[in-house]
Amino acid sequence: MQFVGIDLHTNRFTCCYRGEEKEKKETATFELTDYGLAQFYQTLTDETYVLVEATNPTFAFVRLIEPMVKEVIIANTYELKQISLARKNTDKIDADILCRILKMQVLSGERAVSPVTVPPVTIQDLRSLFTTYRLYRKQTTQIKNRVHSLLKERLYGFTQEEIFSKKDQEKIRKLENGTAMAFQIHQLLDNLASKEVQIDELEAKIKEHAEPYMTEIAILTSMKGIGVFTAIAVIADIIEVNRFKNSKAFTSYLRSAPKVSNSNTSKSVLGTNKKGRKLAATLITQSLNHVLSASPKLNRWYEHLTQLKKKGLVRTGLRRRVFAEMYQMLKKGEYHYGRDARMHDAKMLQYKRFLEKRKNLLKTA
Repeated sequence: MQFVGIDLHTNRFTCCYRGEEKEKKETATFELTDYGLAQFYQTLTDETYVLVEATNPTFAFVRLIEPMVKEVIIANTYELKQISLARKNTDKIDADILCRILKMQVLSGERAVSPVTVPPVTIQDLRSLFTTYRLYRKQTTQIKNRVHSLLKERLYGFTQEEIFSKKDQEKIRKLENGTAMAFQIHQLLDNLASKEVQIDELEAKIKEHAEPYMTEIAILTSMKGIGVFTAIAVIADIIEVNRFKNSKAFTSYLRSAPKVSNSNTSKSVLGTNKKGRKLAATLITQSLNHVLSASPKLNRWYEHLTQLKKKGLVRTGLRRRVFAEMYQMLKKGEYHYGRDARMHDAKMLQYKRFLEKRKNLLKTA
């Protein structure tokens, strides 16, 4: 039995090897090239256990070595920070820490680190597309804020809504022609228009790429206020509902179940689970007003609690309730109990027509 801890980087990786008995550790560094990987493969056996930290190249790396070893465990970066108390930070030390954690876990049978699930390629692609989407969204917000700031500097009293309507943008472009402010305004608005086109293209690609999950999308969009795009974000985060033993684990993974600490008579609410994913939580937060307007029961609950607690905490609780209902729907394979059949069918028909249109465009391209 062999244990290997791997500190993986973009161009090379350092390995620490330990045996089942109290053998001296060995370390080696390999280049992330065909030759370096070939050298590394020779050190592996079908009785080798591997622990590697989750980073950008991890999933592709794991797919290469998985068939050659007994088991590969991908460790959550945040979780490892809680375990490792090493003050020095070198590749050899990091690999050694991973190796010792792995050996202790396998031999004792006690789980020290929770393994990260390797998502299928389709989910990886969706997550990648969403990352670029969020980057573009962030950039558009920064551009809008900069335009607003320039106008306020010159005492132009345009509101955020007025600045970004097509009609008012023409007025803004004509302000102070020839000045430094006008030059910046033109560049920023041109950049904004370009970014919005790119965002539309990304949204279309995300929807197109999510077609294999049509069943899950149909279930999630049966909840009023949840659109196709938000449903896809949930699927991209969770991968598959059966990974979670209950709704509490599901909502915790989606960063919507804060930890509670009890000591004697005091009780404090801690932060949400940093080991989970936050994409779905971000998009659901933007949809909460639609969810509330569509559900009188949830709206009454929300209005009552906002009289007693901070609004931010109540919105987190609302998000948790929405995710908990999603878990039950996906687990049972059932539509939401408050489904409006006409609206839901129209929503899914629009999505299916969009996919057909995209396929026809590809055929004619």
